[in-house]
Amino acid sequence: PGHFGCPKPIAFLHLFFVISFSLCLAALFTEVPHDIRTHSGEDVEMACSFRGAGSPSYSLEIQWWYIKDHQDWQEKPGHIINNVVPQEETSKDATKISVVKVAGSNISHKLRLSSVKTSDEGTYECRVIDYSGTVVQRHRVRAYLQVESERSQGSDDVQLQEPGHRSQGSHPHQTEGRELKKRSAGSTIDCNESCVL
Repeated sequence: PGHFGCPKPIAFLHLFFVISFSLCLAALFTEVPHDIRTHSGEDVEMACSFRGAGSPSYSLEIQWWYIKDHQDWQEKPGHIINNVVPQEETSKDATKISVVKVAGSNISHKLRLSSVKTSDEGTYECRVIDYSGTVVQRHRVRAYLQVESERSQGSDDVQLQEPGHRSQGSHPHQTEGRELKKRSAGSTIDCNESCVL
């Protein structure tokens, strides 16, 4: 495991090389999930779409994962997030949420989380397995979901505002410039109740 990339063409077939190379470049994510900050009780949707490199007669698989221990990748440079990267071994802290398989060259799957809770906060990863070539290719993109708990109205809302920003309403959802709160790394997700697929 661990070999990812385009199959190597035969050296003396220059035309095959050019065609093979251009097909490999065509495999890409056409829509990626983005980091989201929301409040408890809100519904969240993350989209992931991928276009394979070959003809429509092969198989693609898309998987959504929740990664419990997300601190490791957050400390890496930001350019790694939302780019195609080789698939690593599955972490023991990762939980598969859904799997969709299609025969064709395009695949898309939206992850819908209804009435999110703070325990839903964490890293969500879209993984695609591309069976179009002689070597199976694996790709992934990640996004982070931050869930803020509801706050009661009052003096706390004033303290959360940055200087020079006004609340556009009396509800905490409409307060601009809220400071981000860190959550404990020990919290878990309960997808039986909150991960609607």
